[in-house]
Amino acid sequence: MVGILTQPAAGEVRPDAPAVLILNSGIIHHIGANRLYVEIARALAERGFSSLRFDFSGVGDSEPRRDALPFEESAVVEAREAMDYMADVTGARTFVLLGLCSGADMAYYTALEDERVVGLAQLDAFVYRTRRWYVKCYGPKLLDLGAWVNAVRCRVQPLLGKVTGAEEDGVSEVFVAPEYRRVFPPKETIETGMRRLADRGMEFFFTFTGDEQNILYRDQYEEAMDVEFGDRIEVRYMPESDHTFTGLVHQRSVVRDITAWCDGRWPAQPAGRNSGSFSSNPHMKGGSAPHART
Repeated sequence: MVGILTQPAAGEVRPDAPAVLILNSGIIHHIGANRLYVEIARALAERGFSSLRFDFSGVGDSEPRRDALPFEESAVVEAREAMDYMADVTGARTFVLLGLCSGADMAYYTALEDERVVGLAQLDAFVYRTRRWYVKCYGPKLLDLGAWVNAVRCRVQPLLGKVTGAEEDGVSEVFVAPEYRRVFPPKETIETGMRRLADRGMEFFFTFTGDEQNILYRDQYEEAMDVEFGDRIEVRYMPESDHTFTGLVHQRSVVRDITAWCDGRWPAQPAGRNSGSFSSNPHMKGGSAPHART
């Protein structure tokens, strides 16, 4: 496996802080969607946190596996191997796992299996609808005549043998389903896992975007989950942002929020340091090697 280890400049490392492991989102390699992971890693380094953004096997620069282990299992194995590597190289003993979409999912599953994980930062994580969600989603449509007309049309046209508007325009007669579909587990399953993590004293950070259709307001995650998070949870809701944080303003916002969360949860020891410099270096010594191999 291949990844980039980004470390603070000499004298700026927080000795007791967790290291951050950043997990692939789908088939996007270790730069992250729109270079988001690069910006996060560099911002964390400026605040004294080491991070590793590596590619799961078969993604980006990492070679494919030679066994038949399913991805859901191999990803957890490889994330734990990456933590072992960081422990050897940086001396870290605890870790924060961070990921977007499927990376958020694998961060969750890995945290369940490894008690070295003390923080979980998830972007568009598993989230579930509430009664308030249904009111906010469907309430305005009850008085919208256009919505009723469209609902009736969508149900009547197939019965009359009519095609959709796209087919009428000659755009396409074939719909190709995507190869990957993210399936949410039952809410009770995720609740059980989150209770286990909360009981361990886990710190939680969540950001949800407007592309995640299962959420419509900031407090929804905590309302939906029957879990005692206490004061160890922070949630951001960015309805104007798309799923991959294409807008620069949204990228800067999520980078700032994650950095501030780490900074607040694992504050630096009273000591002078210079901010703004970082190094991508897998050996914690002089030199500049671009790849860290686990």
